[in-house]
Amino acid sequence: MGRIWLLLLCAVLMVWQPLTFAVEVSSSLTTLGMRGMFGAVELAAHGAVAAVSVAAGWALWQASPVGPKLARVAIVAIALAGVQSLYATALPSNVFPSDRLPLAVVTVAHSALWLAYLWRSVLIRAVENPAAVTSSERLFR
Repeated sequence: MGRIWLLLLCAVLMVWQPLTFAVEVSSSLTTLGMRGMFGAVELAAHGAVAAVSVAAGWALWQASPVGPKLARVAIVAIALAGVQSLYATALPSNVFPSDRLPLAVVTVAHSALWLAYLWRSVLIRAVENPAAVTSSERLFR
C-alpha cells in the first residue's frame, strides 16, 4: 500500500502541479502586459514551484536520498503558492471571495496530509536513511 501512496504523490508532483501551472500560463499569458511586473513575478514564482515539484517527484521516483527533503520543500511551496493565488494575485482568477477561505483550508490540509505521509512512511524513511530502518519495518516493505 505504501508504494501506491508514493506513486500518487509522484503523480501530484510531476503531473498535477505542472498541469496547473500550464493552465495558469495559458489563461494569463495574453494579458500579462496589463498585469504588470507583479503578474510576471507571480507567474515566474509559480513556474519555479512547478519546476521544484517535478524535480521532487523525479527524485522520489528514483529513490534518491534527497527526494523526501525536496518533496517537503515542494509541498510547502505548493501550499504557499496556492494560498497566495487565492488572496493576493495579479493573474486571472474565477474564485468568489466567499470561496477563498474554504479553498485555502483545503489547500493547506492537502499539503499537511502529504507532509504527514512523508514524515511517517517507512518507505520514505528507507529511502532517506536505509540503515535506520529496523528489521520489523523491512518485513512490511
